[in-house]
Amino acid sequence: TEFNPETSNPVIDIIESQKGLQETGGTMRLGGYRCNLSPKSLARKIYKKEEILERHRHRYEFNDFYKNNLNSNGFITSGICPDNNLVEISEIENHPFMIGSQFHPEFGSRLDKPHPLFDSFVFACLNQKKIGAQFKL
Repeated sequence: TEFNPETSNPVIDIIESQKGLQETGGTMRLGGYRCNLSPKSLARKIYKKEEILERHRHRYEFNDFYKNNLNSNGFITSGICPDNNLVEISEIENHPFMIGSQFHPEFGSRLDKPHPLFDSFVFACLNQKKIGAQFKL
């Protein structure tokens, strides 16, 4: 909806409380928010924790209207904010590495200590190369 407000499937949509606002200054979802990770998710395996804290800077969210339909078709909502039940991390089941995050992992990454998602992504790429995986674009 950010690029096409008239989209027929607003899977990512403006935060409900901000719909219709003319003045949007100071209305972003900013700062650190808790996120509970699903026990059998790739995210949980990567972080090695049940709960994480990640930084946000946005005014768009995953639209819960699509949650059940997507979850029944291989989409996994693997990270949920316990304070407001917002989807923070999503995955595709049976994929070597497809993780989407609502937060900004780059905010927690340093040259000598990359964010766990970046580190794991590079490792997954190297592993796919090692096994000779071929992907069609």
